[in-house]
Amino acid sequence: MTFEPMRAYMKKHGISYYYLANQGLDPQTLQRIRHDRTITTDTLGRLCEIMRCQPQDLIAYHFEEDS
Repeated sequence: MTFEPMRAYMKKHGISYYYLANQGLDPQTLQRIRHDRTITTDTLGRLCEIMRCQPQDLIAYHFEEDS
């Protein structure tokens, strides 16, 4: 899973991590997003509310190939 779509969305719409922090998102959660680590669906929903977007605007899932 990657938050690359979210970073692109933020850049396109002029949204900063500082703005998200001021909207009540925990700094540790923002750090998790920066490093493409998991977040809860509640947090994903909150991000969608703040940024006025859909989940697919924020995350992408890449299937891992079987070895």
